[in-house]
Amino acid sequence: MILAGDTDGNLGDRAIVLSMCKELRRINPHIEISLVSGDPVRDSEFFATFTIRRGATGLFALARAAMKSDLILCGGGGLFQDDASLVKMPYWAVRLVLARLLCHRIVGYSVGVGPLRWPSSRLFARVAFACMERVSVRDPEAKKTSEALTSKPIQITPDPALLLPAAPREKAYQLLQQNSVPLDGSPLVGVAVRQWFHHRPTLIPHKYAARYHLRKIPGAEECDRMSSLLAQVLDRLADEYRAYTVFMPTYNVAHEADDRICEEVIGKMKSGRARLIRISEPKLYKAVTGHLSVMLGGRMHPTIFSAGMGTPIVGLAYNQKFVGFFELLGLHDKILTVEDFVRKEMTDELVTLLSKAITNKSNTLPRVAELTNLIRDFNESIMT
Repeated sequence: MILAGDTDGNLGDRAIVLSMCKELRRINPHIEISLVSGDPVRDSEFFATFTIRRGATGLFALARAAMKSDLILCGGGGLFQDDASLVKMPYWAVRLVLARLLCHRIVGYSVGVGPLRWPSSRLFARVAFACMERVSVRDPEAKKTSEALTSKPIQITPDPALLLPAAPREKAYQLLQQNSVPLDGSPLVGVAVRQWFHHRPTLIPHKYAARYHLRKIPGAEECDRMSSLLAQVLDRLADEYRAYTVFMPTYNVAHEADDRICEEVIGKMKSGRARLIRISEPKLYKAVTGHLSVMLGGRMHPTIFSAGMGTPIVGLAYNQKFVGFFELLGLHDKILTVEDFVRKEMTDELVTLLSKAITNKSNTLPRVAELTNLIRDFNESIMT
């Protein structure tokens, strides 16, 4: 059984689970995998798994599947954190306690850990780790956070989405053509940003606060400022390099609305050299990143896909996981935090990072190959 993140709407989480399923089947073609989902019919076909409905209606099926499981994998993805909700860590701790009562083997699989700023979150993280036979986290930052919360050895297993195969290059080329993206040699700047300043740690998860209008969502002014500054940066690249921006949002459900913030940036750009493309298939998304000159990632998985295709990456980080992943690649100097970018108006700094990526392409593929070997080694070890 895989206990993962939001495979319903988050392209990155779907890529994680898809990669996990593919890799586990490589090791054991006869493996049976169960997965919790908000759309069981769609995901049963997409992941080729036994799929259990999320929520109270699926509890009996979930318990039965857990009892039948030889192994439960918790992860991957950013599961253990409290930067957006104080409920998230108790939620995962309770899930794992119940799972441990029904299955003797639970393994933490490339778990994103941190930030965990609140004492209650750290307490529930200790409980969650206590339920695990083994703990692996996805980057050095997560390892530092985890080591303070458990005496168990912490292993780094990079994000499994690095293993995701790309769709054929021709399919990505056709998609760009269909969306009128110029393929005349002009630099293509991929952009995947998100709203972030509306996130404040509260007892009500943002998803439900937004859906039911339970509280006023803060940060509108800062989000507006962010979109204006990004528009300035991308216009400067258009003026200097004739660059064309391809917005590639990855979390387009109502409460996240990455596509909406991308549309706001496009609306503020003066050059007009931009296009928004919604891609719902992870393999195709990865293939498209192979046509880019650089990816500006305000979400993690666009940078993971791009690195896997040898495309230079620049991070607009909203929490420590960016630092962790870029550190694994030796690219710690290719990040700005979104808070610094907006509050210090660091447009010059971001233009410099993107310009250097366009003109001096670095080769991350050898390091990516090393990281994928680490993932495969871990997979082999938990399946024996």
